[in-house]
Order: sequence, then structure tokens, then C-alpha cells
Amino acid sequence: MKCKTKNLLTEEQIKMLVNKNFGNNCIIKNIKELKGGMFNSAYLIEAEGNNLVLKVSVGPDTPLLSYEKDIMAREIEVYQIITDKTEIPVPKVLAVDFSKRLISSNYFFMTALQGNAMNTLTKKLKVENKDKLKEELARYFAQLHQVKGVYFGYFTEDSKYRFSTWREGFLHMTDMILNDGKKLQIALPYERIEKVLKETAHYLDGIMEPALVDYDLWAGNVFLIQEGEEYKVEGILDFERAFWGDPLADFPSAMMILQELKKEKAFFKVYAKETGREEKLSKEDLVRLTLYKTYLHLIMTVETYRYNFLYACFQKSYAKKVVLKCIKELEEKGLNC
Repeated sequence: MKCKTKNLLTEEQIKMLVNKNFGNNCIIKNIKELKGGMFNSAYLIEAEGNNLVLKVSVGPDTPLLSYEKDIMAREIEVYQIITDKTEIPVPKVLAVDFSKRLISSNYFFMTALQGNAMNTLTKKLKVENKDKLKEELARYFAQLHQVKGVYFGYFTEDSKYRFSTWREGFLHMTDMILNDGKKLQIALPYERIEKVLKETAHYLDGIMEPALVDYDLWAGNVFLIQEGEEYKVEGILDFERAFWGDPLADFPSAMMILQELKKEKAFFKVYAKETGREEKLSKEDLVRLTLYKTYLHLIMTVETYRYNFLYACFQKSYAKKVVLKCIKELEEKGLNC
């Protein structure tokens, strides 16, 4: 998809990067732009032996949202954490270059997955296969959330943004996106949103330990590979939006995989067993899920400044409706839970 943040490279530039990082031993047969992403540019490099993926960050002076600072460094760090601490299948990072000596952007190479994104296979998945995949993903969600951090918020070396409570961390995150929206003149009822977020933020106080949260674990980032007549998870991609927070925050973003979490009883039974939490969602859990759904759709509303007109109108209209619905729900139920 076309997007103002994508820094597109020429074939000559890509070949030069391959040569600098892997030498003449990497014989390129074909280069293909991967157009599914909506932030960075990415390329599949078909080579003799093993295929590679090149991921290229934004160019210099590209307008970004506040939380997107150092987003590629965050993604690479999370890949390493997941590789070291879990059994979640992810690509292997092969080379990283943040020097900007060869091109104007940061970039890295990783191994290429052979399967297809889950969202492209929906019509091919039988009900029984989809149920098995949900159970498999429940175990991966559980492993991810058992990785613990030492502060709340987005990955950062800046101590003033390493929060000791989840309430502080989450309110800072929502403040950033709301301030971005104001600067970009995105039409939203800011005072109403800020009021309800602050009035319901005390429901976050029960989260005492920062867990690793993907916050982009939707079907487009889950790759499946066929084994016999069934599909299994081959790998999970794109951890650039990760943060340290409440594990429940991951579930509203799992679009096209899960329905509302309270309807996913089989999935949540496996997840609860793996994590040792209660199967039943409390009223406090449901309020927190609504807060995280609000934040996700605030991001989806504000980020539309960089998309083409028609797609921006579609996403903004959809996301804004969800935000308003969530805010109304919080006003009606959240304050009285």
C-alpha cells in the first residue's frame, strides 16, 4: 500500500545493500516489493539458497507520530527477546545497519517466511483448522505475556518515559496520540475523550508487572504454512508497536483472529491455563479491554494523514466510529463498574 512514510529503494540500491552485508556469495534471482505493510518499505529478495527480506525504515524528515520514534530499533529488540525467551516462531534477524552511510534510512535483513499471511487464507481455513490455530496462538500469546519488563510504556532509554505504574504509562501513551491528533487537526472530541480516559484510568491500577505486549498481532502478521490438509503457524512478524504493559491490551488488536475476547471461550481457556489467570473476565477486565480498544482506534484515526485520500477516508470513518462507541460505553458502564 502507498504511504507517505515508506522510503522506497531502487533495485540498484537493494543489490548494493545485499552485496555490502552478504558479499558476492548471495546471488540474487529476483526482487519484489512487499506491499502489504503500511509504514516501512519491505522487499523479498529471492536468492540462491535462502530468500531474504529487507526492511527499510522511514526517510529523514518524515513526519511521524510521537510513539513511532525509534520504531525499527524497538522491533529488532523484540525479535531478539522473543528468540531468547520464548518458543514463538519468528524470522531470524541477519544484519542490521543504523549508520545511514549507505542509504538515508535504517534497515535490516531477516529470513523470509515461506507461507502466507493468515488474512489471505481465511476462505481456505476449515472451522476445525481455525480452532486449532486459535489454540496454538493462545499458547504464543501466553508465552509473549510471560516475558516481563522493568518499566511500563514504550521501549525507551529515556528514564522519564519509563513509568513505574501502568496508569502513568497508559495515560502518557494516550496523551501522545491525542496531542498528535490535535497537531494534525484530526476532528475528534478531545475534551470528552481525555475526561473519560482519566476518570476510568484507576481500573489500570491492578496491573503491577509490565508484560511484553505486541499490540499488532492481527491476522496479517501471522503467517501460516500448509502441512497435509491443515495450516499451522509458520511465524509471526512486525513487533515494532510493542510496549510493556497489561497483557489484555493485546486482544483488541488481534483483528481477524479473535472476536471480542468474552466470546472466545475456547481460546481464552487455553490462554488462562498457560498463564495461570482466571478464565472468567471480570468487570474490571472488560473496562480495561475497552480502554485498549479506544487507544488502538485513536491511533488508526490519527495515522490516516499519511494514506491516500480514499483509504484515509475509509479508515478514519471506521476507526472514529469505534472510538466514539468505546467512549460512550466507558461513560455509561466504566464509571460505575
